[in-house]
Amino acid sequence: MSNTKQRILSAIVLVLILIAFASIGSKGVLTLIFIIGVLFVDEFATKFLQLERKSFSYIISQISFCLGYVYFNFIDQSRGYFLAINNLALIMHIVLLGYLFIEKLESKKFLTSLKSLSVLSGVFILIPMLSMSQVLFHKQWISLLLLLMIFNISVDTGAWFVGKNFGNTKLWPKISPKKTLKGFIGGSVIATLMATLISFYAFGKISLGIILGFLILSFLAQFGDLIESKLKRQVGIKDSSQLIPGHGGIYDRLDSLLFVCPFYVLFLHLYF
Repeated sequence: MSNTKQRILSAIVLVLILIAFASIGSKGVLTLIFIIGVLFVDEFATKFLQLERKSFSYIISQISFCLGYVYFNFIDQSRGYFLAINNLALIMHIVLLGYLFIEKLESKKFLTSLKSLSVLSGVFILIPMLSMSQVLFHKQWISLLLLLMIFNISVDTGAWFVGKNFGNTKLWPKISPKKTLKGFIGGSVIATLMATLISFYAFGKISLGIILGFLILSFLAQFGDLIESKLKRQVGIKDSSQLIPGHGGIYDRLDSLLFVCPFYVLFLHLYF
C-alpha cells in the first residue's frame, strides 16, 4: 500500500476514533486526550530522551502526567489554576521558539538539558495537554474544538499541497528539507481563510484582530512542526514512533496542534 493511501486510511480511522469519544461528550474527549498524552509521554521519553521504560525517570514521568491530568480535569472543578497553567505553557513554548530560531543553541545541548530534567518530562507534556483540555470546558466546546481541528488540518494540508505543486524555494533546509516557503505561506493563507469563514458563520464573529490572530496561529502551528523536525534531526530519528501507519507517531501527527494550543486558548479568551 502506498504511503498516501496509508495516510488517508489512518486519517479516517483517527477521525472515527475522535467521533466515537466525542459522542460520549466532553468527558469522552478528555479521556481521549489523556490516552494521547500517555502515548506522547512514552514517545518523548523513549525516543527523544532515550529512557528505558523500566527506569525511575520514565515511571515518574508517566505517574506525574496521569495524576496531574486526572486531578485538574476530573477532580478539581474550580478551574482556578488553568490561567496560570496556560501561562506556563505559553512560556514553555516561547522558550521552544527560541530554541528553534537561535542557531547557536544546538539541539544536542538542548536535549542534554532536557535529559538532566527527564524525571519532569511528564510535567512538561502535561502543561500543554492541560491547555488543550481547557477548550472542553467552554460552553461552545464542540464548535471551538472543530474550529481548532479544521484550522490545524488546513495548515498541514494547505502547506503540503501548495509546497508540492508550487514550491521551489526551501524554507529551512537544515531542519526540514521538504518544506518550502510557498508551502508555509500557502498553508497560513488557506488556514486563515478557513478559520475566518468558520468564525463568521458559526459564531458570528469577524474582525481584523480575529483575522490577524488566525494568521499568527497558523505561523505558530508550522513553527511547532519545525521544532519537532529539529529535535528529530539531532536525535537521529525519522519518526517519533510507528504507531500510526503513514504518519509516524503521536508527536509526528500532533506536533503543530500541541504547540499552538496554549496560544489558541489565549486567542479564545481575547475574542470568544
